[in-house]
Amino acid sequence: MDAPLLEADAPDESAGDVSMGDKIVKALAITCLVTLTGTVSSAQEATVEQAIDAVAQKYSEAWKAGDAAGCASIYSDDADVIDFMGNSAKGKAAIQESIAQTLGNFAGSSIQIVRSGIHPVSADVVVSDGTWEITGAAQAAEDAPTKGFYTIVLAKQGDAWEVVSGRTKVAPE
Repeated sequence: MDAPLLEADAPDESAGDVSMGDKIVKALAITCLVTLTGTVSSAQEATVEQAIDAVAQKYSEAWKAGDAAGCASIYSDDADVIDFMGNSAKGKAAIQESIAQTLGNFAGSSIQIVRSGIHPVSADVVVSDGTWEITGAAQAAEDAPTKGFYTIVLAKQGDAWEVVSGRTKVAPE
């Protein structure tokens, strides 16, 4: 006889062979467990989506207020970014300085961030991507980029999600 694939298929040496009824009960229990685990995962995924959307909303609100510190607050202390102008920054302070320069070029503007996907890496790390668009800039140069794509990596720190790495790209004309 071949070795059992599942422990449930193994004979119970203490009480003789496992009956077909016992196998069915165990199979149903495993099915229920898998189904419930999937439900929890879906609920967790919805919670992650809401948290990631809240991070984007926080950034958008800070941008509209011209608040570079507020924008930078979504990043971890050791985060790194490459912005849509090709500037790189490492660490929250450098990111804040970079954002302040960008906000100076787009004074009075708003930014809309639309998430298109979340790709879980683990329970505490996700990759999110989507689009961004800047509107209403009072002084932006005529050829200044105003829309593009982003990819960010977020890590859960305690109960909050922080961006640990971000890349933005200008949309092709």
